[in-house]
Amino acid sequence: MPDSLQPADRIRRSNLYRVSAALGARWADVNGFACAANYGEAAGEAAAATTLGIADLTALPRAGYKGWDMATWVGGQGVDLGEPNTARVQADGTLACRLSGGELLLLADDAGDGGTMDTLAAAWSMEGAVCYPVPRSDTNARIGITGAKAPGMMAKMCGIDLRPHRFANHRIAQTSVARMNAILIRNDRGETYALDMVIDSASIVYMWECLTDAMAEFDGRAIGLDALRGLSA
Repeated sequence: MPDSLQPADRIRRSNLYRVSAALGARWADVNGFACAANYGEAAGEAAAATTLGIADLTALPRAGYKGWDMATWVGGQGVDLGEPNTARVQADGTLACRLSGGELLLLADDAGDGGTMDTLAAAWSMEGAVCYPVPRSDTNARIGITGAKAPGMMAKMCGIDLRPHRFANHRIAQTSVARMNAILIRNDRGETYALDMVIDSASIVYMWECLTDAMAEFDGRAIGLDALRGLSA
């Protein structure tokens, strides 16, 4: 039976959608996007998620703020911040990633809830602003990399030692991956090692191809959002 939802049915879609379609993606509406929920092999994708899988998470909400007194302002809105280059999970599941003393990246959880982002968007105004919104939703893409073999695969593409005992959960690395600027956040799902990669949205096809090539020797595969959500269930 043809998939009733197609990316062309939505105004917003990941720049990777043609690649996902060629892989046999079955789509679900997430945040107004047609998101690859699975590729038709639920059991195989669930198994790959624990060993090595990559998922396009661009449909999930994200936001950013940057400015000289960002920390004081977002703290006043109830956001729990850590030290620079660390992330903290908020009560609604949003991951607050502090990139520097004055820069914040917010990532929704795998359910796509963005309550913290909505709170900050409603509270911010130009009047008396001490920080400014960064349009992460429109300029960045997000890829999830999961499974025990992920650190070994990433060693082919990145100079940071991402092994679990060297790169703790919720640590952040702002680095180069496949010669591209990337933000890597370790964000385990349940007991499974996982990374979230945030990159320039125009480069997701290139990065996906690099990841696909690098994971071939580790028997990795593309997985849908359903498999990723299953890790935390």
